[in-house]
Amino acid sequence: MATLNGTDLGDIQTESQTKNGQLFQMPLPTQDSSTAILYDFFGMMRTITITGIITGVDATQVTFIDAMEAIANGAQTGVTFVSSKTGFANKTVYIDTFEWTVNKADVRKLHYTLTLIEGATS
Repeated sequence: MATLNGTDLGDIQTESQTKNGQLFQMPLPTQDSSTAILYDFFGMMRTITITGIITGVDATQVTFIDAMEAIANGAQTGVTFVSSKTGFANKTVYIDTFEWTVNKADVRKLHYTLTLIEGATS
């Protein structure tokens, strides 16, 4: 079971993670790629993208939406993300985007996408 700030993320459809070095890259004119200058000025960033489904009546869906929007309130502090993947430690994350949709064909299913950024406030 995956959770964000203790809230069950329901039926996870996809979970992807990207670590990006944000490397400064400067290729040299008339040179091959092996001579390119790379600087690691900015450090690593981890982005976690989750798509999932919350199944239930309107009240269940509203509770989930309210919980996510309470985190993404414009003055975020880091919350704990627990992945359902084995061996993945808890991460302190911030919500970058939260999107949800309900399809008229099945109003008992709320489809959502969460984009989380790992980090700490400074």
